[in-house]
Amino acid sequence: MRSMTGYGKGFCQNENFEVTVEIKSVNNRFLDINIRLPKELSHEEMAMRDFIKSKALRGKMSVFVNIRENPQSESDLFVNWEAIKKNFNHLKTIRETLGIKEEIRLEHLLSFPDVFNPDLEEIADEQLHPLIFKALQAAMNEFLRMSKAEGENILQDVKNRLQKINDLTAEIENLAPKNVQSEFNRLYQNTLNLIGEKKIDKTRLEQEVAIISDRVDITEELVRMKSHLDLFRKTLGTQGEVGKRLNFILQEMNREANTMNSKTTMLEIAHRVIKIKEEVEKLREQIQNVE
Repeated sequence: MRSMTGYGKGFCQNENFEVTVEIKSVNNRFLDINIRLPKELSHEEMAMRDFIKSKALRGKMSVFVNIRENPQSESDLFVNWEAIKKNFNHLKTIRETLGIKEEIRLEHLLSFPDVFNPDLEEIADEQLHPLIFKALQAAMNEFLRMSKAEGENILQDVKNRLQKINDLTAEIENLAPKNVQSEFNRLYQNTLNLIGEKKIDKTRLEQEVAIISDRVDITEELVRMKSHLDLFRKTLGTQGEVGKRLNFILQEMNREANTMNSKTTMLEIAHRVIKIKEEVEKLREQIQNVE
């Protein structure tokens, strides 16, 4: 089991570049990936998405890619020769048009901001592509370690709450026969008090009251609740998108609890059903973070 929330950071460099990739994720119904890249490297996005999809199932993931020059670099890779040539020709045209006699000097060329802007698109395949994916893989590995650790904490909490629901269900099962008998006695006595013992066929009354009191029988709901608990435990041990399946099972468990609550007339059962509903709600909060 893995949590959808997590963080990972990866770093890779060569003699010219330093690449940092950060991954942040929160819970989401589906896998929603948002990648922020320099516009010159937008063609890398599809391959990055495919890689992330092969590792993650659900979550709202934000991926940040930061690229900068290696401070130790002595390469002229960051000198934009095309920009220098273009700027030189512009200065030359201005000089000739205006009749300026002053020669074009290096300081004039260095005043243009694009002189040292690298053409990332041109060098991406050769140098940046492997750096980006090594950093992405490192960030994803760290993210998966964190999400797995968080998932294990969630799993332990879920198991504890399941045990509480199981124990409460067993207690209700022991009380359930008393619920039917108590309802029968209540209806029978109320009817006698209202009509009078001499004016009624006791055999017929017992039959009618038995039919009515049977409506408070929660045996069927208890059987289904135990079945849902078993299915929940089995699903916890499976791989893949377990979060959605677990959430569906919790909806059914909550439905059974509501039905039991509407049928019971015993406070002892009603109080335990309320505790079950509380635990189911806490489980739903936890499962919202599971892949």
